[in-house]
Amino acid sequence: MLFAEWRLVLTGPADGYVNMAIDEATLTLAAEHRVPPTVRIYSWDGPWYSVGYLQQISAMRSDLSHKDLKCVRRLTGGGTCLHGGDLSYSVVVSLSDTLLPGDVISSYERISSGVIEGLRLLGIDSRYAPPVHVDLDNHAIATAAQARRQGILLHQGTIALTPCMVTCSDVLPRQRLSTISEIVGGVVDFEAGARALGMGLMRALGVDLSPGVLFAREKRLARQLWREKYMLPEWTFAR
Repeated sequence: MLFAEWRLVLTGPADGYVNMAIDEATLTLAAEHRVPPTVRIYSWDGPWYSVGYLQQISAMRSDLSHKDLKCVRRLTGGGTCLHGGDLSYSVVVSLSDTLLPGDVISSYERISSGVIEGLRLLGIDSRYAPPVHVDLDNHAIATAAQARRQGILLHQGTIALTPCMVTCSDVLPRQRLSTISEIVGGVVDFEAGARALGMGLMRALGVDLSPGVLFAREKRLARQLWREKYMLPEWTFAR
């Protein structure tokens, strides 16, 4: 099946297992040409750690469990992110799509330019900080990571809107993102941020983003991945 348009999917807050399962479901079906190129913008239902595909965290399992901290392993690389006060997004597209550079650094830069444009629409002047960050006043406020499978790119990013407080000291080492609210003294809510990010990515990628929803087959596969992979400690603490 060929798709002429990109799709913009907005999903509400969900737990980390669900969010990562949805992204992998979209990636898998994109490799089978069963879903269009997709931008998904989403949030998290409270504090969650996400860790990179290759991160070693098995030794920290007991600490995370004892302190009741929720953690999910991503399919993408990179380090630890703390979610909950952020706006997250994913881009799933074929690497053969000529609208997006195929090499890693250039693809980060192109997608980050969409984040920068979205923030500009909100009156926030940020800049790209290679290879994976967007900075505001020399503070990192956004980061991203990628995975490439069967000729398909999965780019996952997060923009720190407001502080996400945890009730104990961090167990997992992570790069701390400054939040937009801390720097500019104002609050960007999820809805306004999502609208601006969607417009920014549309302009940066040079595509029309048609509002859409997850297909039934995506939901079925996401439920399967949630149940059989992401919620299992064997996946989260595999390394």
